[in-house]
This record gives sequence, structure tokens and C-alpha cells, in this order.
Amino acid sequence: MPKTRRTLTPVDVTRRYPAFRSGRVENWEAKSRDGQWAYHRLEISGTPWAVIHLPTGLEADWYGTLTAARAATADGSALAAVERVQAHDRSEHKAERDPRCGRC
Repeated sequence: MPKTRRTLTPVDVTRRYPAFRSGRVENWEAKSRDGQWAYHRLEISGTPWAVIHLPTGLEADWYGTLTAARAATADGSALAAVERVQAHDRSEHKAERDPRCGRC
């Protein structure tokens, strides 16, 4: 079965540092080339990536790798997470808890 390629959001890595144990360079921060998304992680190897929607300043979600975070912004699932947070802030699902909302 042929392997399918995921669509990824193009990014520019804005911060990278060498890992203490391995010495290889690791990415710590990136920004999408369209200016809509920022990707951050703690400066500890193996930590997940937080995705921030820059126009609203809201955090979409956490992802295990930068590739997974870029795939989420490309396929729209990160934007859907931001929209759920906005709906929560507007009390649109106050009567019934939304299990996918990070704030409920």
C-alpha cells in the first residue's frame, strides 16, 4: 500500500538549540509563513508543541511533534479547536458540556 503524504503548514523555525544529552540541534519555536500560527514548546527534550492562533491569541491544542502540529493547522483541526474555545467564551455550549472543548 503506497504511503500518502500529509499536507503540512509551511513554517520558519525561529528558535533552535542543541540538546544537552545528544548534542543534536532541536527546534523550540516556529511560525507559519502565512503569519496565522505560532508553534512553541518548552526547552526540555520530548515536550509537546503548543499551537497558538495569532489573530486571536488563543491556544489551539498540544501536539506530540512539530510535524503533527503543522498537520493540524493544515487540515483545519487546530482552527476548529480555537473556534470551540471561542464558543465556550461566548457561553454557546453552557447548557451542555462539549467534551472536545479544552475549557469545559
